[in-house]
Amino acid sequence: MHEPIADNPKEEVLIVEIWDFDAAETVKEKVNKLFDVKGVKGLSKLMKEIAQAASTGKHDNELIGRVAITLKSVPTSGITAWHNLEKSSKIKSRGSVLVSMTLSAEKNKRVAIQEHRHLLNLLLMHELDTSQVSEYWWNGNFSTNAELIRSQHAVQSGLTNFDCALSQWIVYSKIHENQKLSFNVFNSLLDVIIPILKVLQTDSEDTKSFWNGVKRILPSCFSIVRKIRAKNVSDKHIVSTLCEVLDIISKIKTLGHPVGEIFPQNIYGFISPMCLNTNNIDEVLIEVINTGVKEWLEYILEGSKSNCNDEPTDEAKLEFLIKLVQMVRSDLQRAMEYFDKHFYHKIRFNYSAIVFKYYDSNIFEICKNNVEDVCSHIKTLHIPEDTLEYSNLLDTKSLNMGTTLFELYLVLKRFVTLGKCLCPNEDLALEKFHCWFMTGVTHWLGISIVKALNRIDKAIELDRLQAVDDTVKYSSSAVDTLAIFYQIKTFWQQLDWPDVEGSYTFVAKIIDDVCRCCVFYSKRMSRHVESQAREDDLFTVSTEWCFAINNIDYIRQSLPAFIKELGAEDLIKKISDFRTNLDADRCATTIKCLIDNALDTQRNQISELIDIVARRMAPSIRRFLAEGAEVLHKDSNSMEKLLMYMETSLETLYDTLNEVNFERILDAIWTEISVVMFDLIQLNLDKRRPPSFFQNLKQTLVVMTSCFKVGNIVTSDIEVLKEVEKALDLHAFESADLIHQYYIELLGKQNSITRSEFGQLTIKANFTETDLLLHILNGRNLVPMDPNGSCDSFVKIHFFPTSRFVNVPPYKTSVHNKTRFPLYDEIFKIGMENMNIQRNSVVIPCTCTCPELQSGKNCLRAPNKLQTFWLKLADNLNAMYGPT
Repeated sequence: MHEPIADNPKEEVLIVEIWDFDAAETVKEKVNKLFDVKGVKGLSKLMKEIAQAASTGKHDNELIGRVAITLKSVPTSGITAWHNLEKSSKIKSRGSVLVSMTLSAEKNKRVAIQEHRHLLNLLLMHELDTSQVSEYWWNGNFSTNAELIRSQHAVQSGLTNFDCALSQWIVYSKIHENQKLSFNVFNSLLDVIIPILKVLQTDSEDTKSFWNGVKRILPSCFSIVRKIRAKNVSDKHIVSTLCEVLDIISKIKTLGHPVGEIFPQNIYGFISPMCLNTNNIDEVLIEVINTGVKEWLEYILEGSKSNCNDEPTDEAKLEFLIKLVQMVRSDLQRAMEYFDKHFYHKIRFNYSAIVFKYYDSNIFEICKNNVEDVCSHIKTLHIPEDTLEYSNLLDTKSLNMGTTLFELYLVLKRFVTLGKCLCPNEDLALEKFHCWFMTGVTHWLGISIVKALNRIDKAIELDRLQAVDDTVKYSSSAVDTLAIFYQIKTFWQQLDWPDVEGSYTFVAKIIDDVCRCCVFYSKRMSRHVESQAREDDLFTVSTEWCFAINNIDYIRQSLPAFIKELGAEDLIKKISDFRTNLDADRCATTIKCLIDNALDTQRNQISELIDIVARRMAPSIRRFLAEGAEVLHKDSNSMEKLLMYMETSLETLYDTLNEVNFERILDAIWTEISVVMFDLIQLNLDKRRPPSFFQNLKQTLVVMTSCFKVGNIVTSDIEVLKEVEKALDLHAFESADLIHQYYIELLGKQNSITRSEFGQLTIKANFTETDLLLHILNGRNLVPMDPNGSCDSFVKIHFFPTSRFVNVPPYKTSVHNKTRFPLYDEIFKIGMENMNIQRNSVVIPCTCTCPELQSGKNCLRAPNKLQTFWLKLADNLNAMYGPT
């Protein structure tokens, strides 16, 4: 409501009254309200109204209260305040009213707005000239006098807050084109302007004026986004400025599609006309972000060209690509850490994803050609299969090239991993970057094996062949070698090759290389320990030999576990899913063959070392055995030396070797002992040594065998010992004993017969107090010796050895003619006094004309006790010929 003011406004008082309005009613209508009245006071009031309406037919409104405001209390900027209502006849509070008052001049609003905008332009230009503030620094605060003039004019012209804010938006945006103001100014103005514009028609003059201001302001906003990399994020103003810009864009976007063209081609020449014609703020903003990324990438590329005058080498190309990807990744990291959250919270933009997409396509083009060009120049490493010298296979250039190429692979891999997190549902240009590195990976694996072989060689060279600690039985080179293998495993894990078939190829190559390293370690360790052995007459089993064996065995045992950790089994399962089970089985078989071959080679190397130890012990054992056989019963310390040598050697082996290798070396030692013993026997047979020599040699062997016991464990090879003892026994017999031994062997052969082709002879034998009763019963199925198919048989009985049965004559049964089933039934009584027996073995050959019996195949041997002999003899006869 506008009210004119008199000539003396300071003395004027504004009276504001509030009345209770009642609509005109007839008497009948008022009477009908009788039942709605509450209380006596209300009834009295109603009755007065009825009486007044009945008498005059009129109705009066009732005053609630009034307030008096002096005009001199109203400031130039206006006032909004609560005032208490009063009524002269009433003391009780009548309520309060909110009154907003301003003073203004009475003029045309359009003219007033134009005047206000011109005034704002003058005031701001003066303010900027006098204050000399930096760009983007003025935040909308005028000096005191300027602000007083501006506010007075707004009040006097009757301008609303919206009119003032829109005027400021238009004026400030024009000045902002040439002298940048703080974005906070525009941001604050939008809070006043936007709510009003949302309800105005899009073709209104105010709307058009607003979008013209937007057209002027957006280039500077986009410039901040575009050149966001020009300042360091440590400058806290860059983030706050970006937030102001994003707030401005966000508030402008709430108005919907822009009115008119707000992206002129002459200002946005870096953006394609097609994008500008859409007049879409989001699309233009994405192009602005991409332009900023493009300019940053060009800046990096131009910087690399200026620093390189000559044609860059392959190494320099790779180093630049690594630096490029690292700088790009740093830019993305900076975007995610400082800007992402503001873009998303304010305008729902995934800023880092937009930046990454641009980098993805451009890094792809830059890296692909360079990497493929470098890989085409790589020379394949050819590593000989059967050599122990690898130090000259790898030059420094190849090593550096492989290292740099691998470093580039890793930075690209990390870059792609980051991209998959930022753009999870999109296909990336760099997603299959690993295909460029196929040649490079093969080269890296070649470098890895050469470096591993050289490191293994150095580890063996520095190995003192002492236990790493008291809990293990291997030395430092075994630990170092296994650590080298795990470095190769770490390399493969970092490689993380995504292609299943390519992974199998490389895993098979790694397994093959590791197996070759194991074989190399085994051979080099053998050569190392052999080179340290002293050439003495008396070979001493040292702990170095034992640790060398244990080291090779430790590497051999660790190999299957290492292959499992390499992920070979999981890879075979993936191949089964990707291809067929048959392909997976073939791959598994190939890997298994590689491992088995390496394990077999290591076992053979261990066996070779064990054989070397046994062979080197053999001369000392041979000498001690020979000396012991010569001087066994004489005053000599040869046996003592032999015992000390064997005990020392076996104790060292037992304490240092593990259980499996200890058993192996014992077998090897016994093999060498058997060779030594047989050689000694043959040599002394050629020298026609007497049986006493071989008896002494046997006793010496028995003494030496006692050394092959550790605690309750018998460490001797019983089978080898039996063979040696048997040979010694044979040559230690006198002539008579040797003949006797011959018959014992015949008896053994007879006992092994289960079915005879010559027939059977039944005998019954037993002892009395003074005699041996020998009952020749009958024969069965005797071989026919006559042309008519029969034979004339008899039985002859001899006692051996004859030296012990001097007074016992041979016995003979009567002849039974023309029968193959003779019934002899003859009993021979041999007196015990005629036998020179002292609990020795007795052989009784029973001979008849039958070829079987003449050949001696029915000879039987008695054990040490005579009575037991006859009982067992009867048992043997029962087993051979049936019950007696």
